[in-house]
Amino acid sequence: MFVLTTIADTVRIPPPQFCNPTVLSVHTELEQKYPNRVIMDLGLVICRHGDVLEIGDGIFVPGDGCAHHEVVVRLVVFRPFVEEVCVGVISESSAEGLRVSLGDWFHDIFIPAYWMLRPSRYDDVSGLWVW
Repeated sequence: MFVLTTIADTVRIPPPQFCNPTVLSVHTELEQKYPNRVIMDLGLVICRHGDVLEIGDGIFVPGDGCAHHEVVVRLVVFRPFVEEVCVGVISESSAEGLRVSLGDWFHDIFIPAYWMLRPSRYDDVSGLWVW
């Protein structure tokens, strides 16, 4: 469910952060850029894991006063596998489907009626799905 992955990226450090050590500035920019972002073919980034593995030399681009550093960093990513079973709490049940909460992170997961296991049906009297 949670995967540790290594990525390479260019981090833009603005001039007000030039007084800080480069590592601290890179960490600050990474914390603003990646958490709660979905990266295609990777998953939902939760946080940075440990220190940055590599920091390249800063390059200044004409017309932009910022320093651009090539960095290699490890990230903790939420990426459930296909057919992985996750334990959750049903927060709402309707004829359209179920709304499920997975712990403290995901509170708005919707499972539509057509994805319910067969045979299943919605009981109007109790307001619950029955298998």
